[in-house]
Formats: sequence, structure tokens, C-alpha cells
Amino acid sequence: MQLTVRNILASTALLSALALALPAHAAEANMGGGRCSQNAYNCADAPNPLPRVDTVWLDEMTWMDVRDAIASGTKTIIIPTGGVEPNGPWVVLGKHNFVLKTTCDVIARKLGDALCAPVVGFVPEGDLKTRTGHMDTPGTISIAEETYEAVIADIARSMKISGFEHIIFISDNGGSHLKGEAKVAEMLNAEWGAPIAHYIPEYYASWDAADHVFWDRGLAKKGVTDGIHDDPSVTTLLMVGNPEWVRWKERVDIGKATINGVSIADKDQAIEWGHELAEARAEPTVAAIRKAIAGAADPQ
Repeated sequence: MQLTVRNILASTALLSALALALPAHAAEANMGGGRCSQNAYNCADAPNPLPRVDTVWLDEMTWMDVRDAIASGTKTIIIPTGGVEPNGPWVVLGKHNFVLKTTCDVIARKLGDALCAPVVGFVPEGDLKTRTGHMDTPGTISIAEETYEAVIADIARSMKISGFEHIIFISDNGGSHLKGEAKVAEMLNAEWGAPIAHYIPEYYASWDAADHVFWDRGLAKKGVTDGIHDDPSVTTLLMVGNPEWVRWKERVDIGKATINGVSIADKDQAIEWGHELAEARAEPTVAAIRKAIAGAADPQ
């Protein structure tokens, strides 16, 4: 067949159209934000040039770290949700988010085959128009229930695309959104045709186990409270991450280093209690996650 300029142009146009119609990975196994043809580190099977990182937090990992973790059997991702709300005069607004940085870390390490997604820092805290719930206090951030459900659903979908086989929802914060997490898990499982997503209410319920660390030792009495949105369990757990999240030094300086009768003046002791509380909250949560996953694998 005789080639003409018209034929060449037509063939070039056809090839260009086909290239645009095909996904990028059809021609190249691209990953990492670039093209494999441009740099070998963008190839899906490129060896990780760095040693394994000691973290369970997805956002502290490179894409190669996550790829290799999944390939080696890390099939569970935990999606933790917190909130921004008032917590008395001493404790920072991000209390729940910061508590999860400690507790989710312990939970994932105890499971041994799990990672923590970044903490979802915004949850329904009250109506934005009528200023219900915590919306009566400056600094509170609230999102609509439907917004919250859409966000955590899309995070879960993203994790499934990444290759995680078990998607776990936990919330450090009480409220209406807890039902939303259960609703989203049910919706996703119907969408996927498999019991992959699980809401774990035992995590939030484990606040009671943390309180017992103080009650059982007589350090605090059930029902005895300073009447503010704070307690020793919250305070000492936060101190594990950063004592200034509970304004420790400032409280000591003005003689306010107690909460519900429990002194936190001994910083080392308070932080030690915080580590113990993290373990107390992790144990029932880990058991519940394992039970949920096992039940999904064997519905009988």
C-alpha cells in the first residue's frame, strides 16, 4: 500500500486517540506520582531503596512502604475518627484526635498486620444553624452527618483500591456519628458484595476500661467529677503525646494539677498511667477487630 501524507496523518491521529482512550497503566506500570519511563522509581515493581520504616501510620510512609507492607501481609487498615471540640479550661480542642495518635498506634502494633489511616479530625459536633451540641463554644468545628459519612466512605474506598482487605472504623468521640460509621460499613459491604468494612463500637466503649484503672485503685471515685469536660483518663492519655496538650506546666504552676481528684503533678507517673490506659483501651478493641474479621471469613 502506498503511504501518503493523508494516510500517515490519519494513522497518527488514530494512534493518538487510542493512547488517550487507554489508561496510563495499560502501556506502563506507573506508580509513585510519575511515569515509569521517566524514572525507574516510578515503576510499580521498583525495589524500595530504603529500609523498612518503623511506623504504623499510613501518612508517615512512602507509597513503596505501603505497597511492601500490603504485599507482606498487612491487610488491615484502621480509619480513626476524632473531632475538634471544647474540653474544659486545660485540655486542647483536638483532644480526641491526639488521643488516637497514641491508641491507634498501640492497636495496630498489637494486631501485627494493620496500619492506621490519618485521623479524620472533623465529625458532627452540632447543628451549624441552631448551634446545638458543642457549637455553643468558640473553636468547635462541625460537619454535617452526610458530609462525614461521605468522607469516611471515600477514605474506605481508597483503602480498598490500595489493596487492604479489612477496613476498620473506630471513633474516640461519642455522638450521632457513631451510627453513621455503622451505616457506612453496612453500605460499603453491600456495595462490595463482601463483609470487608467493620465498625468497632468496643473502641469507644473502652473509655470505661480506662476509667477503671483509676477507680479500681482508689485513685478516683466513680461519679466524683470537677464538672468539666475532662477526666484523668483523657488527661493522662494526652500526656503520652505531649504534656502541653493538657497545659501541664501551667497547671502545676498555679496549683491546678488535679482532675476529678487525681493529681498529675508527677509528670512521669501521669505519663506511665497514660501508657497503661492505652493498653487498657487497645486490648478489647484488638479482640473485637479480630472477632469481626474472623466472623467475616466464616459467617457460620
